[in-house]
Amino acid sequence: MKKEITFSQKLWYALGNSSGRQFITALVSTYVLVFLTDVYGVPVAAAGAIMTCATIWDAINDPILGSLADRTRTRWGKYRPYLLFVPIPLSIVAVLLFAAPELSTPGKIAYAAFLYICYGMLVTAIEIPFNAVLPTMSKNEMEKNDTITASTFVASLIIMVSTSLTSPLVNMLGGGDLSKGYMILTGIGAVLMCITTWGAFIKCKEKYVVEKESEPIITSLNKLIQVKEMYPMIAFWCVGCILFQIIMTSSVYYCTYYLMNPAVIPIYMVIISIGGLVGIVGIMPILLRVLKGSMRKAVTYTQSVAAVCYLILFFVGGKSMVVLYVLTFIACLFSSMTNAFRMMTAVGMTDYVFLSAGEQLNGTISAINGFAYKCGTAISNALLAGVLAVTGYVANAIGEEPEAVLIGINSVRFLVPLVATILYIIFIQFYPEKKMAELRAETTDIND
Repeated sequence: MKKEITFSQKLWYALGNSSGRQFITALVSTYVLVFLTDVYGVPVAAAGAIMTCATIWDAINDPILGSLADRTRTRWGKYRPYLLFVPIPLSIVAVLLFAAPELSTPGKIAYAAFLYICYGMLVTAIEIPFNAVLPTMSKNEMEKNDTITASTFVASLIIMVSTSLTSPLVNMLGGGDLSKGYMILTGIGAVLMCITTWGAFIKCKEKYVVEKESEPIITSLNKLIQVKEMYPMIAFWCVGCILFQIIMTSSVYYCTYYLMNPAVIPIYMVIISIGGLVGIVGIMPILLRVLKGSMRKAVTYTQSVAAVCYLILFFVGGKSMVVLYVLTFIACLFSSMTNAFRMMTAVGMTDYVFLSAGEQLNGTISAINGFAYKCGTAISNALLAGVLAVTGYVANAIGEEPEAVLIGINSVRFLVPLVATILYIIFIQFYPEKKMAELRAETTDIND
């Protein structure tokens, strides 16, 4: 099949989708909980409740925004206009999320909740077009997977920088004022996001868009609901996010309170990030080609290795730094592939719905995928916050936390990823790759 996505388009798509935007996403996802509890003074139970309430709103809001994107009609296309207009408001809200104004405790909770919910809505409004525009750029599945791999590679680099260098950068930029440091760092990411997203807007053209008469949003959602294969895939996307997010968020608490050594956070985050980078760039492309693109086999093999590592780390991770670093690196070689698998299966389901139901619902499926991602993020943060609250966590009490807190942190860091990997393997078995291949073959025969 001929190539339809140029190198410059792949580059700008990857940069737009995964550089500045991913920098902000990684910063918020990894540090917003610890910022709210340890810097801003929001009670840990309230912080967890904020994540939960935001997710409930996303369940209503995300599919609506996705359906609106599918119905957008402009001279720039369906999805590209969002790349032009969303970056500025998203930048403003992300910076204000770390502003930490002097308020009463109820005021702090209300302030954080309002901005976090706004942040989630704007993230949806920019994730939808990126995920939805790719299926319109090419019909070549391998070409789209290569583009996703490039995007995931950039994301891995950005995650490595944002998670491993955040603490020293925040201290340096803020001059001791952590809130100021977070705001400046987020602002730097926002500038990068605007530049790269606008570059993607210019370069990424929509080629394969099906125009049809507009129908009510509820009608399109009903058609999507009838595609039974969507349900396990939504669970797959959500669990994949839990697996990735719980690693990033809990690692800060794990190093600070379980290992009682905040100084190792940058080293530990670099090991996690480099492991993910090597896995995505070096192992995953080779594995997918050897397995002839089979998502089922790729997920099953990679996550089985990760699961074994997490089980061992739960028992011995805190007893030997060498074992901790080595097994964490091996686990992340494979577990970090979940980000790429999520995007690949989302694009695959977009094609599947079009081939099986005759409906081009790129934006709606992208929104559901995004909701599953944010649901996983919220579950991860709420789970960690809940465990900390129940076990008697005391903010900034390094070396003085109750034993129950230490057990809880260790469990969240390793047992939750272990369970998530097992569920991830189970849900991928429902991915309709065989039926999808048959439908593509039938379509090719008809066109020939």
